[in-house]
Amino acid sequence: MKSSTDKARDTIKKELKSKPLESIIDEIIEEKLNHDPSILGQGNYFEIPDKLVMFYKYSYGGQSRFFSELKEHAELYGSKCLSCGILHFPPRTHCSECYSETKWQKVSNEGIVLSSTTSWYATSDFFDKVPYAVGYIKPIDADTGILQRIDLVGREIIEPGTKVTAKFKEKRKGVVSDFWYEIKV
Repeated sequence: MKSSTDKARDTIKKELKSKPLESIIDEIIEEKLNHDPSILGQGNYFEIPDKLVMFYKYSYGGQSRFFSELKEHAELYGSKCLSCGILHFPPRTHCSECYSETKWQKVSNEGIVLSSTTSWYATSDFFDKVPYAVGYIKPIDADTGILQRIDLVGREIIEPGTKVTAKFKEKRKGVVSDFWYEIKV
C-alpha cells in the first residue's frame, strides 16, 4: 500500500509528464556544487544551496471583491464605514477607527501622493524598471491610501501632493500589481 507521500509524488509526476520537479532542482544544485565547491563557504556566511517546492492556494478573504473588481473591470474599490463614514482604501471589512462594519464603494482613479521614495536597485523582476518609485497614494475621494508603484516619467523625485492617475494592465490577474499610478499631466 502506498503512503500519502508516494501518492503525492505519483500525482506530481503525472502532472509534470517528465521528471519530477524535485529531481530537476536536485540536479541543478548538484551541478552548482560540482562546478564550484567553494559555494558552500563564500564570504562571511555559510550557505548551502537548497530547494523549497510548494504548491498552495490562498484566499483574499473579506477583500476578495477588491481583487475581482480589479481583475474583471479595472476598477478600484474601497470600503466606507457605516458608523463614522471613513472611506478606506484599500478596503477593510471593519473600520480601523471604530471597528464598525463597512460597505463597498468605488473610489476614484485620481489620487494624491502622500509620500514616496525612489529605488535605484531592484530584483531581477524589476531590473528594467530601475529607477522606480513607490509611494502612498490616496484617491481624491478616500480618507486613507495604498502603497503602490508610481511611474517616474523622467523624474527622480516625486513630491508629496503630486496628482496621479491609476493605470491598469491590459491582462489582469487579480493581484495588486495589476495597477500602478502615473503622474497626472
